Amino acid sequence: MPARRRSAKTVATPAKYSETEIKTVTETPQPEKTLPPSPNLTWNDYKEDFKVRLEIHNYEMNALMVDVKKAYEFASPYIKQATNYTVKAYTLIRERLDEPVGVTTTD
Repeated sequence: MPARRRSAKTVATPAKYSETEIKTVTETPQPEKTLPPSPNLTWNDYKEDFKVRLEIHNYEMNALMVDVKKAYEFASPYIKQATNYTVKAYTLIRERLDEPVGVTTTD
């Protein structure tokens, strides 16, 4: 059975638009560039700020060292166990490879 053909649909023509008024765009005035007021900080203010920041840094570094020590103490038994297992497995394989394969002695 041949495919059924459909007739083409008619497309509606767009409605004509009325003319629109063209508006001109003007530039907005740029504010004058002025420097911000200079800070009234003294040398002592900077020194005190540095001291506070250094104390915060030292506190954070000490906390990091405590965490690293705890991690080392937690992980060291597992690392030692894995190292011992690896050494034993290596020596066992090495001994098996040193044995001659298929050689029998007859007296």
